Amino acid sequence: MAGLDTQLNGIQAGNPNAAHTLHAVLRFLRTVRMRSGILLASVVLAGILGAAYYISAERVYQSQAQLFIQRKGTGVTDDERTNNSSPNGDMPTYQRLIAEDEVISRALSLLERRQKPEFLKDLEGVPRARWVRQVQRNLTVTSPYATNVLDLTYHSRDHRSAAGMLTALLAAYQQYMNEGQQKNSFENIQTLEQKLSEISVQLSQKSEELNRLSEANPELVNTGAGQSPMNVMIEGIRGLTEELTKAQEESAHARAQLASLERAILNDEDISQFALTAVESVGRQMLELHLGLGSQDAMQAMRLNQDLLDLGAEIRAQEKKLGPNNPKLIRMKEEFQLKEAYLASLPKRNAARVQEITRNELAPKLLQIAQQQLRASEQSEQEIQQQLEMERRQAARLGQTIAHMDDLNREISQLYTERERHNAKVSDIRLNANAYFITSISKKPTLEPRPVSPRLSIVGLLSVFFGTTMGLAVIWVLDIMDDRFRTPEELKTQLDTQVLSMVPRIDELKGEGFRAVLCHARPNSKEVEAFRSMRTNIEFSSHETSRLVVTSTEPGDGKTTISSNLATAFAQSGKRTLIIDADMRRPGLSTLLGLRDDQGLSQILRSSDTLDEVVTANVRRTDVTGLDVISCGPRPANPAELLASDRFCNLLAWAETRYDQIVIDAPPVLAVSDPAIVGRLVDGVVLVVRPDKDRRRMVIRAVESLRSLGCSLTGVVINHLTSNHADGGYGYGYGYGYGYGYGYGHDHETDEQPENDVARGLSILGAGGRPGESHRAA
Repeated sequence: MAGLDTQLNGIQAGNPNAAHTLHAVLRFLRTVRMRSGILLASVVLAGILGAAYYISAERVYQSQAQLFIQRKGTGVTDDERTNNSSPNGDMPTYQRLIAEDEVISRALSLLERRQKPEFLKDLEGVPRARWVRQVQRNLTVTSPYATNVLDLTYHSRDHRSAAGMLTALLAAYQQYMNEGQQKNSFENIQTLEQKLSEISVQLSQKSEELNRLSEANPELVNTGAGQSPMNVMIEGIRGLTEELTKAQEESAHARAQLASLERAILNDEDISQFALTAVESVGRQMLELHLGLGSQDAMQAMRLNQDLLDLGAEIRAQEKKLGPNNPKLIRMKEEFQLKEAYLASLPKRNAARVQEITRNELAPKLLQIAQQQLRASEQSEQEIQQQLEMERRQAARLGQTIAHMDDLNREISQLYTERERHNAKVSDIRLNANAYFITSISKKPTLEPRPVSPRLSIVGLLSVFFGTTMGLAVIWVLDIMDDRFRTPEELKTQLDTQVLSMVPRIDELKGEGFRAVLCHARPNSKEVEAFRSMRTNIEFSSHETSRLVVTSTEPGDGKTTISSNLATAFAQSGKRTLIIDADMRRPGLSTLLGLRDDQGLSQILRSSDTLDEVVTANVRRTDVTGLDVISCGPRPANPAELLASDRFCNLLAWAETRYDQIVIDAPPVLAVSDPAIVGRLVDGVVLVVRPDKDRRRMVIRAVESLRSLGCSLTGVVINHLTSNHADGGYGYGYGYGYGYGYGYGHDHETDEQPENDVARGLSILGAGGRPGESHRAA
């Protein structure tokens, strides 16, 4: 039942949506149609006021003219960089200028000098000090977008005065512009000549400075074709940089050689390699001495070798002659051995002598040579470094000088260009001293004999507009203040349904049961005709009406009176009729008939017996022929759940097979959800409305709630009419004291505690379709 409660609570809360807005608009349109007399009266009143204004209003005439402005030359100073023949950017200035005090004063003086007092009718009775302000109020100046045209309009009480004043304004404006041009031309020439003088002084100063820089830097001149001074300096710096790198490498090499030589001498190592590297001639001699290849040693060795060869040959020759034991031969062999030994020991003696020379003479000499080479390399490196720094400083200085000279050349060029432009402007101003701006009248002031105000068409349209607006506003205010239905036509139109009957106020009848029902107690009274008319309208309805629910907007609207009399009227017409009291919360029908006991609808719906048996036991006969009634029965704790159950659908199907007409008395729509539940199960809903107490919005809300849940609204019954409704209204007052929601009917205790096995969790949409269809399916 959570879904059911949410849906029904949403309906009762009146959640806004687009459909509500549309309904509100349509309802207001229906209200306007019903109160069309107010709208018509408002339009007529506005028309009368508009006619009175049109007749009594002072006639206003206008004259129009156009002024074309064309620029022929600039005639200005350096503030304008372009020479444009279109003055579109200045049009707002000219538009304002034509309405200035000076121009208007000249126009008034022109009319006075020409003795044209008929053109000053608008100024009659106006102090002379306020003439200019009066003319400004009557003058309108506009400029169409992207044009060189000024549109002038002047309003006056006389059409000739309007044209004359506009003519004088145009003449005064042209005179003012011409004088201004001549004055501006003279002032512009003076300004330009002053600027030319300043430019000449600047040219002289900058040329002298440029010549001075050229003389102070002769290296910047004649550097060769295709070469700039900076390129020459850059090439020199690049060469010095390469030399510095080479000198640094040589210094590093000499420094390494000296360190290695000192380490070799300290460690008593061989320094011949240093001798070979450092001094080529000394190294060669040292190597020869070390190997015994010196010049003297070589000659001595050669002589010894030759002697050994000669001696060896002689020994071999003497051996053949003298024999091996000859003393001479022995002396010769001993000599040969001595010479051979001396020749073999010669390199060792040379090596020892070289080592002595190296230790005592060569090492200090090589160390001195290495130190001299290092000092020479470092000195060369320093000289190249100093020269490179000097060249760099010179290049930086020359760069600044060249940049300054370039700036001077550029400024001199700009000054020459500016001087030529100013000279051209001076020539242009002198040539067009009086024609920078050409003002010509493209449309002469018109003479319109017909007034522009008031206009009949505009007055008529405004009268209709304001009359309609005022009428709609009055209708809306009345609709807000009087939130009730005034006539049956209004109720029918706004609810979009038929009025089944209008029941007058009925006095309470004495008696019990159906003796208190008017149709049974007084069948021939005139009030009964309202119920018979209701019955006839229902019978001739376009859709099926054999199962009806009678409900109301709020408690106290008389739904029980209507349902009981309607059921009696159906029975009197010969139909087998069953009336069911489905208001199990506050059962008015059962109370009226005195049937508040243990039998009734709640007992049928909660019983587990077969439907036919329990219904037969709870249906009661009445004093009205053909009319049976099922009372409400004991009050349950869950009436909405019982009405939404399948048991109630089966009850309607059972009744449909035995009765021609079924009338169900249901609770009010806005009080509880029961009518919406039952309304989906029957053929139609009859809504009872009491105009003397029901507010219009509440009735509309009740109808919308029924229709939103798919209930078919057969019509409405207007109840409790008084005798003063003949003047077009209902004639009623306010006052009722019922609450809403589930507070309806909660002022009495329930007859028994709720039973969990009785309630069924069915939503309205799932209640099982229409009873007739369920019955046929069964």
